[in-house]
Amino acid sequence: MYGIVSTLVNIVFGIIEFLLLLRFIFRFFVANAATPFVAWIYTTSASLVTPFAKIVPDLRLGQFVVDFSTLVALIVYAFIGYLILRIFSYVGPRYYRNDRGYRDDNGNL
Repeated sequence: MYGIVSTLVNIVFGIIEFLLLLRFIFRFFVANAATPFVAWIYTTSASLVTPFAKIVPDLRLGQFVVDFSTLVALIVYAFIGYLILRIFSYVGPRYYRNDRGYRDDNGNL
């Protein structure tokens, strides 16, 4: 059961992190927001970044823009995913490998 939950959490938070990473890259290189794919990334990830908006102002480096709210969102969502995985690892049964096979906490095969 833990394997299914772990896989599901990794997939969901992997998709979130990927969307936020694309948003950060497109914002950094000031991609044209009128392009359908870039517009879709911005609108899809907007609700993920909104809680962290204006915590730290954006930094402009010439033509480039460092979007710190997206960086904060990347860090926070990665940490939340990690915490969820750790919680489920403590709740679920633990298995360890020995030379005869997998055993649970009670020593049963």
